[in-house]
Amino acid sequence: MPSEALIEVARRLRQARRSRGIEPEELERRLILGPGWISAFESGDHVPSLDMLLALIAELDLSPSRFFRGLSLSETRAQAERKLLVEPDGEDVLLRFPYGEHDATYRLAGASRDEVESIIGGLRDDLARLADPPPNESQAIKADAVATAFLRSVRQWPHANPSDLWWFLVYRAYCDPFNHPAMFARLDLSQSWKRTAGWALEEVLVRFYADFLRQNEINLFVPQGNRKVDLLRQVKIAGRLEPDKVDVLLTGSRDGQEVCFGVVHVKSSFAERRTDDVPLSQALIEAGYTSPLWTMDCKSTPAESPFNKGELGVTLEPERDRRSAKRRDVEDEGYFSACFSYNQNTIPTPTGQEATARVMVCDFRDPNDAFSEFVVRSWGDFRQREA
Repeated sequence: MPSEALIEVARRLRQARRSRGIEPEELERRLILGPGWISAFESGDHVPSLDMLLALIAELDLSPSRFFRGLSLSETRAQAERKLLVEPDGEDVLLRFPYGEHDATYRLAGASRDEVESIIGGLRDDLARLADPPPNESQAIKADAVATAFLRSVRQWPHANPSDLWWFLVYRAYCDPFNHPAMFARLDLSQSWKRTAGWALEEVLVRFYADFLRQNEINLFVPQGNRKVDLLRQVKIAGRLEPDKVDVLLTGSRDGQEVCFGVVHVKSSFAERRTDDVPLSQALIEAGYTSPLWTMDCKSTPAESPFNKGELGVTLEPERDRRSAKRRDVEDEGYFSACFSYNQNTIPTPTGQEATARVMVCDFRDPNDAFSEFVVRSWGDFRQREA
């Protein structure tokens, strides 16, 4: 929703064009704009950039000082065009962002504007380190900034859907170029997010669970360097194990030696999982290792009020099977040892249903949950088999 100042700018542009007897199509031809741009500027549906506004003023032969005279800017800060706007609404906050062809709104219940802007401001401060990063540290800085912002948000609003906070708050804030140093103004942030999000989610998983699992003598970590090479040499599976396909490792101690007993596949959604994760996961399971999928299960359709429904769909019904292929891959085919979703709209596998592997739903309230119970049980089963 544009501010009163921007609405007035749009009105003045429309009035100036009409007073000069210029049709919208003629002005578009002069400025080499596609059809509809002038109407969009004049209605306030699209805010012109500063250079476009100056071009319009010049083409209409207006005096800039007269054009802006008397214009009130009292609301401009709150309504400046950003990829994510924060608007108080009673005891909640509305997150507003462009989504496809829509001006989308997501309601974050029980949140204040100051709280949300603190999360976004923290992300901005962490990303500011990119202005002068240590050598080869740029990607790590981005991942750390995103992971920190997300974990702060789930602590701030433990009642909220974690997947929503990831998809509607942190992702949108990251894709706002004004939250990054100006040197990245031309960077395609939606593409930057794809790589950054993967690394950040691995950080989220490790930061949330590692300390608790360590109490059970289990290590959960992102493997690096020689340690990664040495541990992966232990893993005996059919075919070649590609180190770059391994997300997060699970190890325990046996006879004083660190032993790898599983790999956690970390995904924001189910995209590309068939080509990247399933073959490795099947090989691990067949060789006796644990291989769970850990996901935000993000999936929504552009809309004015988007709903993060996820990709796993409905569960098995007595009369018919309307399950998605993704759910059957887990429950019937057992492509992963288990699937842990942090989207509260995901439906878990019903308790009484027979399944090769199960879909479970978790949150970030307590690390002593279904995921950590599964990992501890998997380590016990592995030790028994290897005894």
